Amino acid sequence: MKPQTIKINIAKPCHENWEKMLEEEKGKFCLSCQKTVVDFSRMTNEQIINYFNTANGKTCGRIAKHQLDMPISNYRNVKSPFFNKYIAGFLMALGFYNTAYSQTSKEPTEQHIKGRVAVNSVNPSNKKLMINGRVVSAKTKKPIHNASVTIVGSDVNVLTDKNGNYTIYVPADFQSASLQVAITAVGFESFFVTDIDYHKTSVNIVTKMEKEEMHVMGDMVIEK
Repeated sequence: MKPQTIKINIAKPCHENWEKMLEEEKGKFCLSCQKTVVDFSRMTNEQIINYFNTANGKTCGRIAKHQLDMPISNYRNVKSPFFNKYIAGFLMALGFYNTAYSQTSKEPTEQHIKGRVAVNSVNPSNKKLMINGRVVSAKTKKPIHNASVTIVGSDVNVLTDKNGNYTIYVPADFQSASLQVAITAVGFESFFVTDIDYHKTSVNIVTKMEKEEMHVMGDMVIEK
């Protein structure tokens, strides 16, 4: 097969409920749009490229967010039989070959962030503003464990505990009207807390985070 690379873009994402659509062989049928929505999130790169090589007209599809505007290739690495260990050893001796690049690389796999190391280099005794917060799911109201809480623009960062609670101290240099706190958690949309009363010595904040949509649907534009 001829090596190909494509990029997929969805200019206007569709917000119909995927779960309520009717099952079909290639994906699901949308009753609202009266068209088939092809589920590319279950396909390999080669299957995706094969589909668009034979597709006619517009395609409405569903794809994982991380695949949007990213190169999708069907390239396969092939190790040349002529490039054996003797040639490699000769080139290494001359300084032209590095074994770190001699192995056939595997296709990258999706990595899931399990958590982050808490970093808090601030000494609470000499700082004025203390923020006591709690992070919960907007839908279930359950606490979000290991959410990362950061004073924007600084290296001050803490993680929420099993109850979604955290305490973070704001450096004096950041106590101003532009004070922002960034909260991130795996599977949730990032949240920025603003309008914090920085004149106080202590404030309490409850943050309700929305689930991140992991897939995108809509008419696809293909760039080859």
